[in-house]
Amino acid sequence: MTGPLRLPAFRYLFAARAISYIGTYLAPIAVAFAILYTGGGATALGLAFAAWTLAQVAMLAIGGVIGDRFPRRTVMIGSDIASTAVRTTMGVLLVSGHAQVWELIALQACGGAAVAFYSPASYGLIREVVPEDQLQQANGLLAIARYASFPLGAAIGGSIVVLVGTGAALLVDAGTYAASAILLSQIHVKSIARAGAGFIRELREGWSAFVEQTWVWVLVLYVSLYFLLTYAPFFVLGPYIANHSMDGARSWTPVVVGEGVGALLGGVAGLRWRPREPMVKTGLLLMFSAAQNLVLAFHPTTPLLTLTAVGAGFAFALGSVVWDTTLQRKIPPEKLARVASYGWMGAMVFLPAGYALAGPIATAIGLKTYLLIAAGWIVLSTLFVIRLRAVREVSLDDRTDAVPAPAQ
Repeated sequence: MTGPLRLPAFRYLFAARAISYIGTYLAPIAVAFAILYTGGGATALGLAFAAWTLAQVAMLAIGGVIGDRFPRRTVMIGSDIASTAVRTTMGVLLVSGHAQVWELIALQACGGAAVAFYSPASYGLIREVVPEDQLQQANGLLAIARYASFPLGAAIGGSIVVLVGTGAALLVDAGTYAASAILLSQIHVKSIARAGAGFIRELREGWSAFVEQTWVWVLVLYVSLYFLLTYAPFFVLGPYIANHSMDGARSWTPVVVGEGVGALLGGVAGLRWRPREPMVKTGLLLMFSAAQNLVLAFHPTTPLLTLTAVGAGFAFALGSVVWDTTLQRKIPPEKLARVASYGWMGAMVFLPAGYALAGPIATAIGLKTYLLIAAGWIVLSTLFVIRLRAVREVSLDDRTDAVPAPAQ
């Protein structure tokens, strides 16, 4: 066993994240059919997923402050316990036959708020348990766990819904959160998180740390507009085009699977790839996602569209590993959770609007035109961003001054 997996603390963290990811990909299928079986329609289903995303975005900044004030492991365990309670409540309501649509939507919001505390603290915990020169390997391994869990979680969720029911599936999801909490409790690390002069002041300090690094806020804005203008149109209009111009779900399923396979390969590549200009190379990788929008615009065949989806998944996952590593190396560890939370919040803030507006915009200007604009946007914006000096000068070799000793 080599690299970060030699460290007991990282092994526990890796196992916790892997199990939690299975639940992450299991849940959407269970929630969707829980809403539908309870009498909700498309609007209720949209509200359920919007409630999760909006609550998560709304609480991320607070989650970042908490992740820098208190031991990161403790914050993550608390998040897992809260998520276990939310999913258990949903499962019990469904199994007992007492669930109502509004209750499920409200609980979705609670679940989104709970996970908002997990991700920022996780950035900080990785930084505490892994030596700086092994951060990229650690992020690559976590990416592999994430994307390998996608087909497994989706398959488990679908099978349980079909064979047992939606309530049972959500109870299994609750079990994955509980297992994650147990594994995290086995990690022994001296936390560098400390409470400062006050919550509001720390919130402001986190924002200052976020905006003072020009490359950070520029790239977060760039990614947020990518989600709005390029990513969302593809995943909203793709199933529609597959249903009307291709072979329906039989055509779209390989595309989704291809995206996951490409992402898994990107995580593997992230174990070793160390570009000299990491943020420039990350932007160029993301630019290649334009290919799937272009192909979708011109009456695609399933194999060609799947191939571009594999490439897009590979580019996004590999770029994410490099981004995570660079952030962990460049941002002072004591501010990392707050900066990461602003990054997550900024990247996700426009995604619900992207999903909601894709259909109306396509109706107004045409599917082909919209998809061509989506492809053109990511190409032109990338070429602009990578020419910025602040982006070009970022290097993986730059280190922060405060380097905590990893747990052994």
